[in-house]
Amino acid sequence: MCGICGIVNTDAEHQVLEAELRNMIGLLRHRGPDGEGVHIGNRIGLGHTRLSIIDLAHGGQPMTNEDGSIWLTYNGEIFNFPELRRELIQQGHTFRTNCDTEVVVHAYEEYGPDCVLKFNGMFSFALWDERNETLFMARDRLGVKPLYYTMVGHSFIFASEIKAILSHPSVTAEVREGAVPEYLFCTVLLEGQTMFKNIHSLPPGYTLSVQGTKLTAARYWSMKADAGGERSLDAWKDETLSLLTDSVWKRRMSDIPFGSLLSGGLDSSLLTALAVSGGSDSRLRTFSMEYGDNRDVSASNSDTAYARLMAEHLGTDHREFIFRTEDYRDMMEKVTWHMEKPVELTTPSLYLLYREIKKEVSVVISGEGADELFGGYFFFLNGDPSGQVSQFPWAPYYREVSGLLDQAVGERTGFRDKVESSLRDSLRQFPSRDPLNRILYLFMKYYLLEMLERQDKTSMASGVEVRVPFLDYRIVERVINLPSQYKLKDGSEKWFLKEIGKSILPSAITDRKKKPFPFPVDPKSVIAQRQLASDLIRSGNSKISAYFDKRKTIDFLNKRGDYAGLDNLAVFRTSHALIALELWHKTFGV
Repeated sequence: MCGICGIVNTDAEHQVLEAELRNMIGLLRHRGPDGEGVHIGNRIGLGHTRLSIIDLAHGGQPMTNEDGSIWLTYNGEIFNFPELRRELIQQGHTFRTNCDTEVVVHAYEEYGPDCVLKFNGMFSFALWDERNETLFMARDRLGVKPLYYTMVGHSFIFASEIKAILSHPSVTAEVREGAVPEYLFCTVLLEGQTMFKNIHSLPPGYTLSVQGTKLTAARYWSMKADAGGERSLDAWKDETLSLLTDSVWKRRMSDIPFGSLLSGGLDSSLLTALAVSGGSDSRLRTFSMEYGDNRDVSASNSDTAYARLMAEHLGTDHREFIFRTEDYRDMMEKVTWHMEKPVELTTPSLYLLYREIKKEVSVVISGEGADELFGGYFFFLNGDPSGQVSQFPWAPYYREVSGLLDQAVGERTGFRDKVESSLRDSLRQFPSRDPLNRILYLFMKYYLLEMLERQDKTSMASGVEVRVPFLDYRIVERVINLPSQYKLKDGSEKWFLKEIGKSILPSAITDRKKKPFPFPVDPKSVIAQRQLASDLIRSGNSKISAYFDKRKTIDFLNKRGDYAGLDNLAVFRTSHALIALELWHKTFGV
């Protein structure tokens, strides 16, 4: 895993300056602490910071082909690269390394832009083709690895993280006003957008070609609604378990120490069990965390107790991290800098976890995607899951909180119309007759993308690569169409995955009630947080005071008037979101 960046000058009279690239690389060094490199050619500059995982002695980037006509800066892993390498050798290509980076170079030579269809992995890359002076960029199918870009003046600028783009002298950090209600009220940003004006995110499953001033985006993959034929439950189970096992074993590929996140929940336990079954010369290292001040640390549903149970059951080399509430609070500003957006409640916890994991391993597997694919959220059990397409199931207070927006801001951003239009357009692209699967498609397209960005940036802040076996595209293509009666059954969410787990895991794990990722629960800090949010709204000096109707927001935070019936969780989450937004403004000077 690495950090990538680059500049293309559309005006031939302006050459890329190495100092500009070096500044960008300096802001990405946490992503790749093991090495760095630059390539500067005619109108092009590519930068790279390397986290060495495969073929440690070779694989430095930017990497070129034999005649120097193609240059690549690449972030990620192609898990089927050994097969592709053999295929390309049979077609006459010569390899100097045994790393997946060189496979990308030769695959582009052989297949052109269609090379992305060959890759099973998580990746973002930029490839300069000197023969036609074109920059070809791509992002993996599910968006595990980020890629951002902007066009300003005579320069096209891209990077793995926005802060590197902001270091360019031609780029000014400005807030995209519409992002504020999108993120706070819907908890997601619309496709291709960021918190910053004129800085874009390449959507998952897309390529982008840059030739002169012309930018051409093309979608090469999407989830398809497939009625398919009738299949028995056993057939579904056998196929899914076979694919998941293969996905886990492929993601064990590493020339350095490897581990697994193990909360003791269903998802992480299943992946860890499959990883252990794949065999290894050493015991698999596993990791869990909790906060010492949380009331339920020693209770029956604590992650620590179940993680210990699984580690003992599987014989892993287990590490348990217990953090203090103070550790969480001290991380907020630093995590905001890494995330480049307002920080969600559990994000500092992930940052702390990966900071400790880095002391032992640089590669782990994690269970992202299972809840979105298999229906793992409790609210799916509450009545008709189809709901209104204008509502986000993952944002239960959407209507109440969005009503806090200042009227003028709402009119300028038009965010409600944009959000609802985006949801309708998305559902037209997935015309499934299964109402739950339609909602899960939205989860995969919007909510999961936010979770993956959080995972990437908190882990790469410490130079840790996280692999997500549930998001192998072969699994996604099938399970997104698994009938909902297998996902929700007998009053249980994620029923199908639990059935698969029963043959592998202890019943204490498969029967366990779902628990959210840890964050500190401190009643005193909740009260203080609400007061701080109220003060920021009242203040004429805060950035967020310009976005919200002061009277409504204060009433909301104090559960007065129209908001008297709100539960405490709504106030807690909204208070945190307001403070996080103000901190984002402060951190990036916007």
